[in-house]
Amino acid sequence: IGREEVPPPAEMSSFLDAVRVGDAVTAPSELRTIGAQETIEATLRKLGKHKILSLPVVAKGAASAHKYLGIISAADILLHLLFNEQFVSALEELETEELSIKDFNHDVESLLQAPVKSIIGQRSESKLVFLIRPEAPLSKVVGHFAQGVHRVLIGTNDKPKQHWLFTQSDAVRYLRRHLTHELVAPTARLTLEELGLAAGPKNMVSVSPKDSAAAAFQKLMSTRWTRKSNFDSTGDEKCVWDLSALPILDSKSHVVNMRRSLARHTKRPHISKYMRQIGTISQSDLRGIKTENLHELLLPVFTFCEKRAGKKISVQVTVTPETTLGEAICKVVDARVHRAWIVDGGRLAGVLSLTDILSRFSTVDFSYLSYYQRSRL
Repeated sequence: IGREEVPPPAEMSSFLDAVRVGDAVTAPSELRTIGAQETIEATLRKLGKHKILSLPVVAKGAASAHKYLGIISAADILLHLLFNEQFVSALEELETEELSIKDFNHDVESLLQAPVKSIIGQRSESKLVFLIRPEAPLSKVVGHFAQGVHRVLIGTNDKPKQHWLFTQSDAVRYLRRHLTHELVAPTARLTLEELGLAAGPKNMVSVSPKDSAAAAFQKLMSTRWTRKSNFDSTGDEKCVWDLSALPILDSKSHVVNMRRSLARHTKRPHISKYMRQIGTISQSDLRGIKTENLHELLLPVFTFCEKRAGKKISVQVTVTPETTLGEAICKVVDARVHRAWIVDGGRLAGVLSLTDILSRFSTVDFSYLSYYQRSRL
């Protein structure tokens, strides 16, 4: 599917090589971590308290230096729960009112008492820890991001208290500030179609607004692919990656009960071609999730997303094949989102992720689009 991809120009590589990653962020935020022996529940509470999505997991050494074991996210914890028979059974009993919310929380509590280090590695990215020196070129970090990594640590081994997280969003924001640079502008002026970013999949994996949030996240987290790893730190030959978002499309399908809804992930994903998009379910919707509101996963996915956002879901950020890369970067950065949905001829045709954007500024390309182009979902 699609056309031959356009490689990044040499000028762009030179631009990223000349920028120090430590200079790409004006005000790094405080790095919050969690101890390896802390419970999953404590991790979930800390994520919810600070409304963040991930925490580096550390084992403190004798010299008070941190050894990072991984970076755990809300998605890792939800994956641990949603494919656990005890948790799914408790959700089903809660739905049928066999359990009260109080009893549900009590039943789930035991699953959350394991040390957080026990779930590192359930998702490939949780065990990937990159500590990049501040003077390293931005091209090195963008190379990781172009392969699907969402965040890296910046700092030096001898100063653990001065470490901070640098994310895909930080990199794209930096590009947003330099779109008119003489080495960036030639690429930024090209359209998504010209860059090979507009050819989406024949079939778009989606969820219905009538699906429960639990079923939607199960579909999101079970849509995976395996690729050969270029990362020495994994110790594995291959990495398994999952998607970070799915569109919520209008559907006329009837409401299914919890057991049937949760079972759907074991079958071929529901395919939707010409339906109106009304929202997005993504890992970002887990921000603020904690033990006391896990029962909200029973809500219809659209309601769950609005509840987590604390407001009505606005119009989705969209682009077309004729949108320039620079315009697309402005849209996602200004809207503070992690993707733009590609609309062609009035129908949803694909998605432009931050990974896709950054892949066009790197010699490494493993974008979500590339996955979709090679898959038959």
